[in-house]
Formats: sequence, C-alpha cells, structure tokens
Amino acid sequence: MLEFSSLSTWPIVVGVFINMFIGSFWYSPLGFGKVWSKLSGVNMMDIPKSEANKSIAIVALGAIIQTVALAVIINSVEADTFLQGLVVGLLVWLGFTAATTIGDTLYARRGWNLWWINSSFFLVVFLIDAALLAVWN
Repeated sequence: MLEFSSLSTWPIVVGVFINMFIGSFWYSPLGFGKVWSKLSGVNMMDIPKSEANKSIAIVALGAIIQTVALAVIINSVEADTFLQGLVVGLLVWLGFTAATTIGDTLYARRGWNLWWINSSFFLVVFLIDAALLAVWN
C-alpha cells in the first residue's frame, strides 16, 4: 500500500533544496557545465533570461514532484535506515533514470559522456535524498 499519510514536510523541503543545490553546482562551470555545454550543444549564456527563468521554475517543480514521490516510496517500503535509503535511491535511479534515459541517449546520438553527466546527477540526488528521507522519518 502506498503510504502518503506519514509524509513529513521538512525532509521533503530539504530534499528539494538538496536537489536544486546539487543541480546548480553540477551544471555550473565549476561542475560539469562546460563539458555538458560542449556535449549537448547548448550554451547556457545564449538562453534568454525569461526562458532560463521559466526552465528553472519547471525544474524546481520537477524537484518537488521527484522528492515527494521518493518520500512516498521510502515510506511505503518502510525504509528507515541510512543503508535502506541508499538501496532504495539506487534502485529508483537504476529503474527509472538509468534504464529509461539510455534509449533517449542512443537514439539522439548524444554519447555516453552526456548520458553519464545527466544520469549521475540523479544518482547523487536520489542517494542523498533517499538516505535523508529514510533516516528523517
């Protein structure tokens, strides 16, 4: 049974913040931004400000949905330790990110390096958020 009733607000808020913080670093020039830009063919500096702001808002909404869904999964499987959270985070990433984005990458002919940059961002976020949500229950 899916467990919605025992969701805690603060772990979800912190999880969303972690998602956005890691993403802002991950795709910045200090992180993988330069390599991502080269591999994707997208120059972040060429994106109009209104379009960038809209994209950030949509990404934030996605982070909220993602963190709530992960919290529901964590609660439903009754994961309540750091290690159980990591296992759930890894399984969610393997099944719902890694497996589903490989086809997109292959058909778009984007290459494994771009897949790894994008996919490993979610691996890191899922591992941290799932461990946090499992422990802070």
